[in-house]
Amino acid sequence: MRPLTFVLTLVLCVALSSSAYAAPPQIGVVSNFGPNLTAACPQPEGIAVDPQGNVYTSSFTPAGTICVVDRSGALVDTIAIGSPLIGMLFAQPAGLYVLDFGNARLLLVDPRTHASRTIATGLGGPNAIARDNRGNLFVSDSFGGRIWKITPDGTKTAWKQDALLATAGFPPFGANGIAFDRHESNLYVSNTGDDRIVRIPVNADGTAGSVSIFASGIDGPDGIAFDVRGNLYVCANQADEIAVLSPSGARIATYRGTGSAALHFPASLAFHGRDLFITNLAFDHSFNPLPDSKISVLTAPFPGAPLHP
Repeated sequence: MRPLTFVLTLVLCVALSSSAYAAPPQIGVVSNFGPNLTAACPQPEGIAVDPQGNVYTSSFTPAGTICVVDRSGALVDTIAIGSPLIGMLFAQPAGLYVLDFGNARLLLVDPRTHASRTIATGLGGPNAIARDNRGNLFVSDSFGGRIWKITPDGTKTAWKQDALLATAGFPPFGANGIAFDRHESNLYVSNTGDDRIVRIPVNADGTAGSVSIFASGIDGPDGIAFDVRGNLYVCANQADEIAVLSPSGARIATYRGTGSAALHFPASLAFHGRDLFITNLAFDHSFNPLPDSKISVLTAPFPGAPLHP
């Protein structure tokens, strides 16, 4: 009977081990990811993730440093730019697009060599980046109340300018986070000062349609991103929370974090599968720096919508 007992015990252990390994992650629990970035990348604003799971974040300070944190949470590299940096987007095979807020320009950075080159200038108050399936880049201008379009050859045009993309509110940023829906039928834009998300239809010829209000009452909407179900995740920087909006614009979830893992002025977010990475700009609500510059992560119910490479 001993061999049989041994086999049964072994099967039970394997079953228990497999069950524990397959246990689903805790959905919506906010936790800190990687080290505190106060020394290396204070006031992290933009965020991007490459296909290998490396997380990039940009410092909104005069030093303008990009920090690279690998999938295990280790800080593995820093890239010095020397100007306040903001929105980011990783696109293959081009590399890492970064908005240089201090010089109102769009940069393309090679994470391996640290080399950077200017793609476009004169962008006013550039804040966030989206990319369509033709390789066109769209940049929000928080101070000009407009969306810039930059073609693959570097041609820049004002794709849309509208009163609903400007603000007289607080924080004094109009058009901010931007994201296309999955079929690129609409471009969604957060208006931070007006506490709104607006929607811009994309016409068949690629021009912009009329701007309309999609959702209101979000306290300081900043970075935005879609999941595969069409739900929109929104950084609410004045409420220290992530709001989730359904395809109809109704709030269906709110994530904040607690204790040392609480969100502090969440600014930008990026999906990698079901992992949602969030920058904490680490300001109080009067824009005074806080000593809690960090990246947060939560597991979403569904994966992020794929971004065009």
